[in-house]
Amino acid sequence: MAVEESAIVKELNHYLLDHPDETAVMTPLFDAMLDHSRLGHCFHDGNCPVVKAGAILIDERGRALALRHEDAWGFAEDAPSAADESLSRTAVRVLEEFAGVHDVWMIPGTESPVLVDTSRAAPEDGPRTRYGFRYLIRAHSSVLLPGGTVASRARWIPLDEVGPPVLRARLKDRLAVAR
Repeated sequence: MAVEESAIVKELNHYLLDHPDETAVMTPLFDAMLDHSRLGHCFHDGNCPVVKAGAILIDERGRALALRHEDAWGFAEDAPSAADESLSRTAVRVLEEFAGVHDVWMIPGTESPVLVDTSRAAPEDGPRTRYGFRYLIRAHSSVLLPGGTVASRARWIPLDEVGPPVLRARLKDRLAVAR
């Protein structure tokens, strides 16, 4: 079952309860998903926001898993697939597919996105806005297969190197609450 627009609206509602100052930025996504949910189809002429989800994987030492994409290090994301029942499941699937990481968990009470970032969508998506739902996921460092680091496709980085600063601060806040 694919992630339904009503589920995206629900995720966004939870997120905005924690971050009401971001309401203006999230309104176009909220309105488009609400329209889709109520009407059952898109009438936005292909100009709907692009929704992606990704995981910020933190190990027991407080390090984040960065993945290599072309010439840069970052956090993988993908659009929800037909098999994903939620955006958080999309985030876990991305870890499985891009890093070969399994046996992960979310900290109870921290299941909502830690950040929803926005940017211009990829050129193939046209002149649309991309909304990236970022989830805090935990795992032991041993879940990363040695081949991932040897092939320079994945590496653990200190939390202090995670950017942007708002993401780093929110991760630290969530991890402090979970202790």
